[in-house]
Amino acid sequence: MRKLILPIALAATGFALAADIEIHGNVDFDYASYFDKKFDPTNAANQDIDLSVTANLDENVSVTVFTNTKSNITNSDQASEIRHGLARSTAITSDNDRYTAFNFDGVELRWKPFQDVSFVFGDLTYNAGTFNYYFWRDPSRYAVISRDQSVRGFGVEVGNNKFGDGKFYIGATDDSKAAIAVFGTYALKLLNRPDEHLTITPSVDWVFGSEVGRGYTYFFGTELDYSKSLEILNYSIYAVYGIHPYKGESVHSFLVEPSLNYGIFNLGLNYFYAIVNKDEGYKAADQMFTEDQMLFAVEPSFNITKKFSLGLSFEYHDPDAEVSKDEFEFLGMNFYVYPTLNTNLVFWFGYNFSKDQNPVVGKSKFALGMSAHADF
Repeated sequence: MRKLILPIALAATGFALAADIEIHGNVDFDYASYFDKKFDPTNAANQDIDLSVTANLDENVSVTVFTNTKSNITNSDQASEIRHGLARSTAITSDNDRYTAFNFDGVELRWKPFQDVSFVFGDLTYNAGTFNYYFWRDPSRYAVISRDQSVRGFGVEVGNNKFGDGKFYIGATDDSKAAIAVFGTYALKLLNRPDEHLTITPSVDWVFGSEVGRGYTYFFGTELDYSKSLEILNYSIYAVYGIHPYKGESVHSFLVEPSLNYGIFNLGLNYFYAIVNKDEGYKAADQMFTEDQMLFAVEPSFNITKKFSLGLSFEYHDPDAEVSKDEFEFLGMNFYVYPTLNTNLVFWFGYNFSKDQNPVVGKSKFALGMSAHADF
């Protein structure tokens, strides 16, 4: 791991001599202990780090290189998941799986010839209908409309914070050597007042070619984001609808995430449901961009100070409505700490009420841990 740091630092130093350099990134990491019926712990950890280096060649042109490292699930070629249970984590004693190399994650050339208009070239990633539910915040794995999709090609980005912004991308997909993807989205700000906001964001994607490399040829969806502030009362609602085909039949996905703040009291709710094909042999998991066909989660919380709050969360999961006895419930406490802007720590513990093994905590019943996040 240490051997990788020196060449990266030297490359960044040489890059800095040539242009105005910006370094950005986000860091997520966690640790947890999962206890069996004898109260013996199994310790695990995850990390997910994204770094980007941008060289501003002049005030209108920049080049960005993206890198990423993710810990791996032990004895698997899959990346582990932040704060997602024993079954998705890395054994804390496995250095090879925890400390993986930084991988090249794309390059982008951006040119802004006019105000509110940018042309982008290179590796372009897009998604639609992301979650606020903390287990599913990674759009590379979970989404209502579409998970992360990547193309190497050309794009146009237009708009501003006042009226809204949109994107149009076209290029060769990462999924197949014989397919082209076209993606378009626009966030239309219907209300943009100091105390009230309403944004509607339709998104559409279409892949064509002899081998599309994925189980669907298109997706379409719309996001609605509304918020209102009334002095000490603030509330918002985020709603999403998405549709895509699965073996010739449409799959419909719905998400509603309302939230409320009154003084020191907060209330957040997440409800997701997917209407899938029920033909014999069709599994729900193969048709969705989530791991549950139905999810309900609710968390009341209290802001004790500006830097500390606590919440009580309840979750109900149903992976497949056609399969009996696969549901499970999880009850937990979350302690949130905000040391500074764009940084948070979560200390948590919880209990799994399911009788059988489930995707979140495996066979364990009681679990505790911490998670950390920082943007820079």
